[in-house]
Amino acid sequence: MIEKKKSMKGVIRISIVAAILMILPGSSLQRIDYRKGMNNNVCKSLKDNVLVYYIFVDSQETTPWTEFDIKSTIDSLTLAIRWLENQARTYGVSLNIIQDYYIGADYTTIKKPLPMGNVVNSLNIPGFAKGVKELNSWADGIAKRAGITFNISEKDGIPEIKNPRNKERLVAYLRDEKQVESVALLFMVNNYFKNDISVALNNMGNEDVEFAILSYKYPSVIAHNILHLFGAADLYKSEFRRNERKIAMAGQFFPKDIMQDNDFMNIKNFEIGEYTRYLVGWSPELDSRYASLLLDKIVYF
Repeated sequence: MIEKKKSMKGVIRISIVAAILMILPGSSLQRIDYRKGMNNNVCKSLKDNVLVYYIFVDSQETTPWTEFDIKSTIDSLTLAIRWLENQARTYGVSLNIIQDYYIGADYTTIKKPLPMGNVVNSLNIPGFAKGVKELNSWADGIAKRAGITFNISEKDGIPEIKNPRNKERLVAYLRDEKQVESVALLFMVNNYFKNDISVALNNMGNEDVEFAILSYKYPSVIAHNILHLFGAADLYKSEFRRNERKIAMAGQFFPKDIMQDNDFMNIKNFEIGEYTRYLVGWSPELDSRYASLLLDKIVYF
């Protein structure tokens, strides 16, 4: 999911697909199968014990994090997590979300400029594929900075493991430390009063650790992106959902699903519908009426 805020008058969506088609003549439309994100990468099924770990990051063009901003964002994260747990309980799914975060003394953050100033430019200006690569490198650098601060236990004066140096090793450390299999890794940038995007990356493959960059603290946006990491797919028009007939179908069958467009909306007005429950591992089967929603076409290059 990629979302962009535009003043208080409304929300505009970034069509990365259109940009790619204009600047990359070698691009082509390929079929996407959302089932590839199920039980995949470091976020498996959203059940039992899972960890949501977030890191507050200051970049040059983002608003500096204040103590108030950090505390209010943690409150929003907690609300989103409790909502997810309540939804799981409603459908008879065991879910206990542990939340933890990196923050320095006196609410200091990790300072690391985004490759192109903000998230949307970092993803688009170099070209989508290169943008994703650079954001992965950016996230690796933050993971390393956070990992240096961890107190690694020693045996006979020798650290039992090395401090994490990238996302993969950070997640491996957190898995062992918290005794969980699934770790949802979130990088929080403070764009609450600016125009930027939130995005989940690497959630359809295994080439690199999946993670999300969140620009806003709305609980509905936070829950939406956590679900992306566990396999959920957009149900509205986005760069990963293009077929107009299927978008209309999703709106008809699942108008209140959290994977619909939900900016600025109260999370209490949403639910996790049957289609999304299937993708995140809460339901073993999907009603055949919704099977066509498992496929769509996106730009591939």
